[in-house]
Amino acid sequence: MPILQRRPSAPPAVACATLPLPTRASPPTEADHLGDLPVVLSATRLAQVQSDAPGAVSIIDRAMIRASGARNIHELFRLVPGFQMGMHTGNTPLVTYHGLADEAPRRMLVQVDGRSVYSPYFIAGVEWNQIGVDIDDIERIEVFRGSNSATYGSNAFLGVANIVTRAPAETLGTRVRYRAGDGGVNDIGLSAGRQLGDVAMRLTVARDHDNGFAGLNDWRKTELATLNTHWTVDGNNSLQLQAGWTGSTLGTGKEDNPTDPERGSRLSTNFGLLRWQHAPAAGEELSVSYYHQEETGRDNYTLLVPVTPRQSGLPFPLQLPIGFDYDFHAVRDDLQIQRISALAPGLRAVVGGGMRVDRIASPLRFNRADSVRNAVNHAFGTLEWHASPRWLFNAGAMLEDNSLTGRTLAPRVSANYHLTDSQTWRISINRSLRHPVAFEQKSSMIFATSAPVTTPVGTFPAGTPISQTFRPSPHLQAERITTWELGYRAELRPLNASLDARVFLEQARDLIEMNLEPSTIGLFRRSNNRYFANSGEADIRGLEISALWRPGTDTWLQLNHAELRIDGPTLNAADALRRPSGWVEHSAPQHSTTLFGAWQMHPRWQLSVAKHWIGSMSWYQDADHRVKMYRQLDLRLAHRLPPSLARGELAITARNIDGPEETFAPGTSAWGSRIFGSLSLEL
Repeated sequence: MPILQRRPSAPPAVACATLPLPTRASPPTEADHLGDLPVVLSATRLAQVQSDAPGAVSIIDRAMIRASGARNIHELFRLVPGFQMGMHTGNTPLVTYHGLADEAPRRMLVQVDGRSVYSPYFIAGVEWNQIGVDIDDIERIEVFRGSNSATYGSNAFLGVANIVTRAPAETLGTRVRYRAGDGGVNDIGLSAGRQLGDVAMRLTVARDHDNGFAGLNDWRKTELATLNTHWTVDGNNSLQLQAGWTGSTLGTGKEDNPTDPERGSRLSTNFGLLRWQHAPAAGEELSVSYYHQEETGRDNYTLLVPVTPRQSGLPFPLQLPIGFDYDFHAVRDDLQIQRISALAPGLRAVVGGGMRVDRIASPLRFNRADSVRNAVNHAFGTLEWHASPRWLFNAGAMLEDNSLTGRTLAPRVSANYHLTDSQTWRISINRSLRHPVAFEQKSSMIFATSAPVTTPVGTFPAGTPISQTFRPSPHLQAERITTWELGYRAELRPLNASLDARVFLEQARDLIEMNLEPSTIGLFRRSNNRYFANSGEADIRGLEISALWRPGTDTWLQLNHAELRIDGPTLNAADALRRPSGWVEHSAPQHSTTLFGAWQMHPRWQLSVAKHWIGSMSWYQDADHRVKMYRQLDLRLAHRLPPSLARGELAITARNIDGPEETFAPGTSAWGSRIFGSLSLEL
């Protein structure tokens, strides 16, 4: 459990501390929840002691983030048990929890200060290059390990990660960061914080660059600018404004590929968030938030594609001009209201509702010039009841009305038994859902000639269909998962240690899978036309353990271990032709272990080490595409500069120093060793 400062009176800047739990001679009051307690928000939207949460919550705090040496946010999820992290290419990270993922993982919700960064375009998921937050601005990351649609809706199918940024009032002054090293690593960041009366603000600008994997066109340059302001209107009211822009230029394509040549693509994201909070008394809060987000992609080109007689069925070869226009524009508007109330001693509730509208324009992917629209209205509620000094119950539900699939209900109930003041047993059951995104239900990708083509048998006009690679799947329904969990948490104060363990059974049904069929549109009758169907299922059983010894803020030793077993359906011969066999069973490693430690060996020196053992797994491929078990060793040595010289830190980080590893598929470029240095200054 992380050691942070005292929790302020209102979220989102809730802090955590490794301190003794309160005695349970009587149900806790709201004053207890506002004191020096280890609390989290991501489990139920209520500030709760970790041992009172209805599920397991992992926390990566600012000291751990710095000691990890991570350049990018996605790398931090290696420090959470049960997570898988891979690299499709050097600029395309993949993150999932408990498998069930392909090259676009989309069954986990990621938020930044309550703003969802789950992208609505293409097959959706999280575009990690476009999250819009600098890693040095993060206070902590709360990860709810398990399904949580009862609190956050359909995207929280397997887990939830809430990235909490630092309060502007805590980052006054100017900070500068420079990082350089192997693989073209060249990063620079600047942050300036100011206090103007009752308004605190922070402006951050940054640029990250690297060359990606050796031998691939997968370089990356990401730039961002973010503004975070907090206005304390009076003792009961505050107003928060966030705005940001992120732009990424990415290398993509393959050498000598006739339809996917090497080129550069462009992604840009901008957002604005406004949140009002009214807290008239302890345990009472009303908040209203609205955010607007736009995402734009630019990737279009025209090629003369050679076509053989075997491909076309014509007795002569062809050279067809085909336009590949992958441009898109996605707009999201989200409005939400939430109220927290103390109904009675030991009884708290949070209720709320909201609406979200996504509009996606992508003519090639949807075969239409207008935008595809998806609207979601939802209402939620959670009740926390301290029934006695030992027993605590949580019950909650989310009701959603999705314009693509209709209404669904996601409930959850849990019971926590505090065996002693330092030991807690937990049992919970919940039902979570994931609604199909627009592309899964409405995709219709048809490639056509971009100019007339004259042949010995006639002329094909511009716009002649060549092939269809995706067709609509109008009858998709929401995926379902039912989770049973038994958990145990211990706060071993005399040892400065904590232990968290959970065993679970997750039964996923109606999983949306990509299937194959012969195409009936275009000159080519391709056998790999794709569509989506609720044809998948999986039973996930396992054990996760996280043990932490932390005698000080900058010294700790953490051990995480996960055992996973996934059972999928038995396919008949017809099913095996339509979809890969064995991908469910191998979509997560059976064994994974992480040892992460830091040692402040001198007031100005810190050494940190992370060792990962990851078992064999496959990203949405059959058993023949499994990557082998691999190990990764990361080291970091940091020196805090003498105050007489400057306020800052000089560090050297070595990632994956025990050799290159393939983390996506056999035969792809491997993630090699990388060494870089960094200098951070506070002016």
